[in-house]
Amino acid sequence: MIQVPCFKVEESPYNPGKFYIAPIHENFHLTSAQGSFNIICARLMNLSYAQYLRFCRDVCGAEIVGKNQLYPVAYFPRGNRVQALCRLLNSRANLVLWCREHPDWRQHQEQLAEWEEKHRVVNQRNS
Repeated sequence: MIQVPCFKVEESPYNPGKFYIAPIHENFHLTSAQGSFNIICARLMNLSYAQYLRFCRDVCGAEIVGKNQLYPVAYFPRGNRVQALCRLLNSRANLVLWCREHPDWRQHQEQLAEWEEKHRVVNQRNS
């Protein structure tokens, strides 16, 4: 599977020295989208947006800016933590894109499990 970068770390134009994780919109291959791209990171991690922001603050050392606004933003100091989070989000986004491109993967997984079970039983009989 070819890994496509779906997120990148960018320096904030409003807070010099602080960084944020920005989606690369064209790599998501969406024909239409509703809502805000702010929450896509949280959804990829199966978290609410508030939980994602707490994760960014507590685990990655982010500063949350805009607490009284609709979508507060996590700003990170330069370092390995924000790069690791970006890699994690890219991995999860690529998994979602792969699943979307291969809608029958669950069926193949079930067929493989049946095949393995059948051969396990046959091998037990022959032993």
